[in-house]
Amino acid sequence: MGEQANMAGIAVAVAPEKFRETLCGALRAYGHEVVTADTADQAVRLLDGPAPALLLVDLSLPGRPGLETLATLRARAPQVPLLVVAERLAPDMDSRIRRLGITEVLRKGLKLDDLMHLITRALQQVGKQAGRPSLGSRHLGPEGGSAPKAATILIVDDEPEIAALMGEFLASRGYRIRTASNGPDALALIRRDPPDLVLLDLYMPGMNGVEVLRRLKAPTAPADSLNAIVVTASQDEPLLQEALDLGAFDVLHKPVDLHQVELAVMVKLLLGAEP
Repeated sequence: MGEQANMAGIAVAVAPEKFRETLCGALRAYGHEVVTADTADQAVRLLDGPAPALLLVDLSLPGRPGLETLATLRARAPQVPLLVVAERLAPDMDSRIRRLGITEVLRKGLKLDDLMHLITRALQQVGKQAGRPSLGSRHLGPEGGSAPKAATILIVDDEPEIAALMGEFLASRGYRIRTASNGPDALALIRRDPPDLVLLDLYMPGMNGVEVLRRLKAPTAPADSLNAIVVTASQDEPLLQEALDLGAFDVLHKPVDLHQVELAVMVKLLLGAEP
């Protein structure tokens, strides 16, 4: 019992089950407390409580794409060291993972002693990551480039109270905020200076959000590959599916949960930080 104070909580979300059990047994033998998950959604829910000292995450967890899982975990727990476990990587995947601030990718064929050494080294780095850019900042440009630039978010909503609520909250997180109260004004702003992300209401007079998305997909669209998250009170499943089919990244429901909005924004911007 005298070693309890030295234990470090480690979240292990890897597959298959036999590999997970072997790894967890070794970690416990080294004196670590361990919590486990076997799907991507379970891995994300591990962060609902106190943050672990280390996240060990399989790139091939069932439930959602591996890169999306990593981006979600990084957004929810930016201060926690995250080690990726993978059988193999596609040629471009390593650089995309590193864009998320993840520097260690462990192979499943690695000897257990080597794996434990890397985990121990990662735990020793806890508290030494003060130089990471804030989550309100965009990814850095070419290596050796300038300081990170705050991401710009355009909020499109005909309810000024909701637009102000989201805008003030996200501005406090370091984002640059612009607003529009209708579709035509939003398209004009996008044409003049494309934002990094649009938070888009669906029900607006004159031109609804789906029509805005449709025009953004047109060959004469004012911006290429614009990122959009729908924020709506609608429960119309065909309408919501149409928005997703037109390229919306996610659908968030009103009344807005500001922390859910922040998480969706961070995940989308992190996923967009490709080399």
